[in-house]
Amino acid sequence: MTIHADLDLTRYEHTDAASIRELLLDVHDEVYEGSEDPLAGREEFAKFVDHWSSREGFACVVGYDQGEPVGYAYGAPLSAATTWWANVTPPLPGEFTAEPGSRTFALSELMVRDRWRGTGAARAIHDELLRGRAEERVTLLVHKEHSKVRALYEGWGYREVGEVVPFEGAPDLCAMVLDLR
Repeated sequence: MTIHADLDLTRYEHTDAASIRELLLDVHDEVYEGSEDPLAGREEFAKFVDHWSSREGFACVVGYDQGEPVGYAYGAPLSAATTWWANVTPPLPGEFTAEPGSRTFALSELMVRDRWRGTGAARAIHDELLRGRAEERVTLLVHKEHSKVRALYEGWGYREVGEVVPFEGAPDLCAMVLDLR
């Protein structure tokens, strides 16, 4: 197996979304195969892919190992009309949640296929996605019950700012933030 240093990290934008949609869904299907998460099915996940990739500021990085997709990360800046912070408990101060549309990048997905887990591929993909971002910070949501994943993000510098169930049917999630400046 090739380690992360040899990955080809390819950036994609909103205009590339249609060309990578099936790749994103196929990698997701493999990563979540056998999952009992009601939001993990292909059709449900496709709604998230389409929502995020339709945004003007959408950014995605796919890692390839000798042409084979290893995993990816994607997201977009939070808009001024975002409800991202609305249900976070404890409630966050207004100066923290105010979004002018250029302050916070929301990392919606980061996933790596099983063969490349533990190789540093996730960190390489993550760092490439955030490299050169103009926003002050990045936020993500992680399953509250996944303490190992939360610890991984904390090791990368993220801090937990609260808990949230962002919409009906979603699991309990932890909202995390990483300052980019």
